[in-house]
Amino acid sequence: GSGTLWALDPAQLDSPTVLATGLKNAYAHVFDANGRLWITEIGDGSVTGADFEGQPPEELNLVIPGADYGWPQCFGDQEPALNRDGTPEVCARTQPPAALFNPQSTPTGIAISPWDEDVLLVARWLGQEVTAVAIHMENGRIVGETRPFIVGFGNPQHLLALPDQTLLVSDYREGVIYKVEQEQ
Repeated sequence: GSGTLWALDPAQLDSPTVLATGLKNAYAHVFDANGRLWITEIGDGSVTGADFEGQPPEELNLVIPGADYGWPQCFGDQEPALNRDGTPEVCARTQPPAALFNPQSTPTGIAISPWDEDVLLVARWLGQEVTAVAIHMENGRIVGETRPFIVGFGNPQHLLALPDQTLLVSDYREGVIYKVEQEQ
């Protein structure tokens, strides 16, 4: 089925609100300086219609209250999952992702860049890199342009931007935490 993101008010715990639906494996989360929630989705599992041996791409999504992100009928950039009753009409009504990553690259960590608040940094476990995603508006839609930021990790897992404008990157395979500083 589809994953649902709930909003809970501590004063009214018996009345949760549905924030978003249609999520699959919404793994990493971060709030930006404007209070917007960004999440990564790990799109494992095969879908008919996916280009990469039936594997859907991984996603970066900006959470819009009330939005449907499409799973299980849709994946990627509003593509129908033909083996899950997806149709172009259904998928056209879903919220498109801000950015896509290669299938099975497993985005497990996310942080706002300590050097540029318009750039998200995403740890990609099987991609063995931290990817920079520059966020901007394009035709009324928030989109992200991806580029490798740091490559050569074993399995980067978590990211933490620190107030001193450095970034911590945990590497599960190597069993270390790296501290990244901006070049002077």
